[in-house]
Parts: sequence; C-alpha cells; structure tokens
Amino acid sequence: MCCARFRWSLLGVVQLCLSLLFPASSRAGGGPEGVFIVANSRSWASQTIANHFAELRQIPPSHILNLDWPYSTDMVDVGTFREKLLLPVLGAIQQRGIGPQIDYLVFSSDFPWKIDFKALLGSQQAPPQYNPIGSITSLTYFASMVMRADFRFVLPEANNYFRRPDAEHPDTPSQGFRGWYGFDEKGKMVEGGGATYLLSTMLGVTSNNGMSVEEVVAYLKRSATADGTKPKGTIYFCRTGDVHRSGTREPVFTSAAAHLKKLGVNAEIVTGKLPVGKKDVAGLLTGTRNFDWKASQSAILPGAICENFTSYGGIFEFNDGQQRLTDFLRAGAAGSSGTVIEPFALAAKFPSAFVQVHYARGCSLAEAFYQSTASPYQLIVVGDPLCRPWATIPTVTVDRLTPQGTLRGKVILHPAGEVNGKPLDRFELFVDGMQAARCAANDTLEFDTANFPDGAAEIRVVGIEGSHIETQGRLVVPVKFDNRKRKVELTSSAKGTATWDEPVKIEASAPGATKILLFQAMRPVGTINGEKGEIEIKPEEFGLGPVTIQARAIFDDDPKDAALSAPLALTIVPPAALPAGKLKASTKLTPGLQFKADGDALLVVPATNQKKWLEDTKVKPDQSFILAAIFDVPVDGVYQFELKYVGPLTLKIDGKTVHDEKQKEPLWNYVPLALKAGHHRFELRAKGGQPDGLEIRFGRDGVVDLDGKQFRHP
Repeated sequence: MCCARFRWSLLGVVQLCLSLLFPASSRAGGGPEGVFIVANSRSWASQTIANHFAELRQIPPSHILNLDWPYSTDMVDVGTFREKLLLPVLGAIQQRGIGPQIDYLVFSSDFPWKIDFKALLGSQQAPPQYNPIGSITSLTYFASMVMRADFRFVLPEANNYFRRPDAEHPDTPSQGFRGWYGFDEKGKMVEGGGATYLLSTMLGVTSNNGMSVEEVVAYLKRSATADGTKPKGTIYFCRTGDVHRSGTREPVFTSAAAHLKKLGVNAEIVTGKLPVGKKDVAGLLTGTRNFDWKASQSAILPGAICENFTSYGGIFEFNDGQQRLTDFLRAGAAGSSGTVIEPFALAAKFPSAFVQVHYARGCSLAEAFYQSTASPYQLIVVGDPLCRPWATIPTVTVDRLTPQGTLRGKVILHPAGEVNGKPLDRFELFVDGMQAARCAANDTLEFDTANFPDGAAEIRVVGIEGSHIETQGRLVVPVKFDNRKRKVELTSSAKGTATWDEPVKIEASAPGATKILLFQAMRPVGTINGEKGEIEIKPEEFGLGPVTIQARAIFDDDPKDAALSAPLALTIVPPAALPAGKLKASTKLTPGLQFKADGDALLVVPATNQKKWLEDTKVKPDQSFILAAIFDVPVDGVYQFELKYVGPLTLKIDGKTVHDEKQKEPLWNYVPLALKAGHHRFELRAKGGQPDGLEIRFGRDGVVDLDGKQFRHP
C-alpha cells in the first residue's frame, strides 16, 4: 500500500486519536498512571518482562495491552508500524478512556527495534546523514508527526522538548513531561499549537544479539530500588581520545560536571574508555567502539544511566565488534541508548552530557533522555522509563481512607502532602487507574462511587510538587464500593503459584448475575453464563511471573450495575526442565544440521543464517523434509525457538512435540522451552515451497539463527 493511500484511509481515525490523546485540560502523568505498556502476546519473553515491570512499577491493569505481533522483531516499514502497531495501541488507549493521562508508551521485548520510513519521503531523497531509518521508541515519541506523515522529525533540532545546554542557555531548567504539554520551536511550553510527544522506551531486547529474560528482569528490579535514594556515587565523563565518538560530546563535559556539583552530585572527567576500579559509578558517558566492563573492575550503582557514543550501539541483528547498549544493562545500569543505523557522528542524534544533569535534578530516566537529545529519531532508548534516583519524592496522606474500607455514594477526600517541608501544589485522584478528580492544595477531592461497579476498587491519590520537575508521590489504597449490594468472588485451584504447562481452574460466584467475565490485564480469558461457574485457564498464555485475574459480573443492561472481584494474584513458574541426553563416548559430532527430504539423499545444512538456505537444498514445494541436529545449552534455563514459515510445521525436542501448527501466512511464532544444561535433540518437519524462506532462531541471551557451532550432528 502506498504512503498516500494509507494516509488518507487512516486520516479520520488518526485525527480522532491525536485530539483525544493530547487534550489541554488534563494534568495527569509523570508516574505509573501515565504509563501504557505494550507486550507481544505471542512471546512469552515479552509478556514475562511486562508482568514484572507492571508489578514493580504498580502499573494499573487497564494500562497494559497484550498485542498479537506476528511480524518482524528487527525492522518493519512505516506502513506496518503505523497500521499494525501504533494505531491499534492508540486506539486501545482511547477505548479504555485513559487517553488524556498517558505520557509514556513503553514497549516490552519482541517488537521491531527499527522502522523504515522511506515511504514518508515520497519522491524526495534524504542526504546520507539523514538515512530514513528510525527507532521504534523515537518514532513513537514523534507519534503525532508519524501518524500525519510529517517526516520533519529528521531535522537536526526536531525535538522541541530538548533543553539546549550551551553558553546561551547555561541555566535552562529541566522540565517535567506531560503528554498534552506543547512546546514551541524555542523549547517553551505553550497553551496551544506546540509540538506534542509521547515518551517511549523499550524494556528489553531478547531477540538477536540481545539479553536473556532473566537479565532484563534483574535490571528492572534493580532500577526500581533506586527511586529517591540520591546515590552517593560519582558520575563519570570519559575522554577516550576518539575524535568522532568521545570528542563530539566533550565540549559539554565541563559544564555538565559543574552543574552536577552545584546539585551536590559528584562528577569527574577521566581519561580512558571507562572509569577503572571505581565502585561508585552513579552515571557514565563514554565514546568508544568497544570496551570490557568486567576488566575495568568498576561497579554500577542502581539507577545509573550509562551511555556510549558509537555507531552500532542500538543495532542487534549482527555482531561487528562494536559494543551494544545492552552491555551496560547487564552490568546493572537502569538505562542506555544507541542508534539503530549509522548516525554519521552527529552529536544531535545522541544524548548530550546534560542527560546526567536532568536526571540529577530529579527527572525520570525517559524525561532525561528526551530533554537531552535534539534529534532522537534514530536513537533507541532501552531502560526503566520511571526510574528517578535523585527525585525527592513527596509524601501523601488522606484522612479516613483505610485499606479494605467500604465506601458508598459521594465521597469527599482531604489529601495532604509535603516535600522538603513544603506543601504540595495539587492532587489527583485515580480509581482503578482512571483519573476521577483533581484539586489544588488545601482543597478536596470529590467523586461518586455510584458511577463505578460495586466490589473491589483501587484508590490512588497522587500529590504533585510545584517546581518545573513536577515530582509525584502517591498513596495507593485498596477499598470496596457498595452501592447496590452486588459482589463477585473468585477462587482458584492454584495456591498462589501456577506451573506454566498445567491448567488452572478458576471458580467465580456472583449471586444474581447474568454473566461473569474474567480478564487478565484487560485481556478476556473466559466467560461464565449465569451467576456461578468454573473456567480453565492455561498459564502459558500469560508468560511467567506475577499476573492477576479479575472478574466483572454483569447483572442487567445498565453498565453501572456490575461488580468487580478482588484481583486473584498468581505467580507463573516454568515447568520441570527437559533433562539433557547423554552421548556415547565414541560419538563424534560434526558442525551443521542434517536435512532429509522425502525420497532424496541426506544433506548437511551448515547454518540457517541465509534466507536462501532452504532453497539451496533443492527441496520441492510439496515435498516434506526433516531437519535434525543435536544442540548444547550451557546452563539451565528457559530458552526459545522463533519460527517463521508457511504450511504445516512440527517441532520436536528430545522426542517431545513442542510446536505443531499450520500457517497460511509467513508469520513469527515463539516456542519457549525449559532445558537442563547439556545435549538435546532437535527435529523439525515441514514442507518446501516457503515463499519467504524458512527462518529458525534459537537462544536464551538473545535469539539467533542456527549455526554449526551450537547445532551439530553425528
């Protein structure tokens, strides 16, 4: 579909989404109530990471979307990005009624990390330094421009939220972000007509040369402990001697270090690729092709932003020796970034040294990144967007609001709060993640519980201080609404823990109900007709880690005459790992995989890293074949096969069928496996005639094509 036709077919929907997404009347955001998480429902890795992040950051279930993404996790064209990803996400936000409060659009793993937007240029040609390839996070940041096919986001200072750290603007204050805030070309907030954005990060990269799910969850857990701790460490700026990498940002090092010291944060400019023997790395900027973090014998403190200026820091599809941004996350950083295509050493495409200053002033990680990057369209930001180590977090109290207390009718709350001994500027009230009221300091929050279903509810009172940063604190209290004497209860056969491959029975009871609907993060998981019944769920559909199931009972056609159950919390764990096999001492393994098409001689496939590998075997379109090998895994854990194919395909591991599907289109499938360290047998049966080739990937610390190093045959 050409760009123009695509643009006009979606124009009305896009305008509606954007007008609802950024209304000037809203004042919510800056915390978990302003975050919307997108997970790939096909990928256990994506869902697992989203599960953990949602629990760590108290993201409401209404702010999570499990989206079926069967397309590439490397690169897609801008039409696919807009039509299959961005537009459904914006549509879900509006449908749930939370558009006015969303500031952050956060992707879990297993989504494409780069977007080809040549179609937006039409017949125009971009200079080499403005290659029309962008990152998923930055094109989401520029969502309002992307959706109306305005490609001026490639300009050197396209980002009006950028705070200019130069001699003419030495004391430009950091600015807290809200999705509805507009910024003019000078970076000033305006009441109307300014540019609007959506802060965006990716939580992890688990395909290609990425990370393991365990590594991603570990860094997210670590970053969540950092909020408000004001780390007693040092932020290091490294002069590496690399003119193009380090030299590009060095002119701002001295100014940034001086600003940090005024804030009471230690800063040091050092010579070399990395600080050596420093156990107090609270932040880092360097510029080098590669480094060895372990050899530096330095340690990263929780919450640190660590940055490296190099061309391929955000490219994961191959390994050319340049350091990936994920190396800092593995070492304990809360966030990093890198460009997804050659950036031509243009400083505007990378965070300036002032990313550390904005962070040290109390901004969130995402706010710090986007305030410090003038032209971020090729920069992918991977990290915990809400991390804020240097924030002074307000305390919030509300009289007569008690956990599990029952509320009826109209409620008047008297919020109070302070930060550094000063009263807060304003308060906002959220019911089950949706904004319900707001007030100034010394005023009251009022709402009518009769406008909500009976049963379990969650009240959040958010207090906001009055500086440019607008730092938030919150009080989260579970309560019960009781206006119509309706209730619904859930019980489960699982006692808090559910094994991935074992079905779980859930019973629901709601006296007088005509229907009971069950959800996991707004995703329907079952329906019970009548006032009582049982359903069976498959935990493997939700990924691993903490999840909640909630029921909504329907009593008649009035949507207010309903009841919500208390959330049923489950922790999903992997099944018993497949044991490793044993080989005879005399068995010798040869690199490659055995290939046997029906009626043909046995062949050896060296690797599946070329799309033509199946074509090269000369297999006929309707001819069945078997691809087999023995592969080794180094440690116990959950591994994953990724498969893209057409027609029937059966995958067996150690003789056990783990995937057996038939597809009409070449779509990606994710097959997780718990494996013990050692030898395992791989067998795949499919048919020739794959229109886009047969793609197979495997791994744990990233997922890559099968090769002769790991896959061998007797």
